[in-house]
Amino acid sequence: MISPIRTALLRRASPLASIPSSSSLINRQLALRQYSSQPAKKSQTGEFYKSWTRPVLKTATLAIFTYQLVYWAWCKMEVDEIKSDRNREITKLEAQVKLLERQRSNEKK
Repeated sequence: MISPIRTALLRRASPLASIPSSSSLINRQLALRQYSSQPAKKSQTGEFYKSWTRPVLKTATLAIFTYQLVYWAWCKMEVDEIKSDRNREITKLEAQVKLLERQRSNEKK
């Protein structure tokens, strides 16, 4: 008597077991023909992403660009304001220095 494992191996290894029957071949060919002639069902999720990905990406890109542009303009205006404040303070301090120098020169005379 042959062990059950050996018989299973023999069944798998036999060349006749790997050849499909003619009815299964016909069924497979019919299934392939029907499948290829029928339009594939489109996924709602796939259709959503197909139709909305590009507009959403364009909008997001435009929003990021606009934000960066406004941020740059804001920083530029702040820097300009700080520079003008410092220049005003410098001119004010220079005027004070000139006034103090005049007072010193008047005291020495």
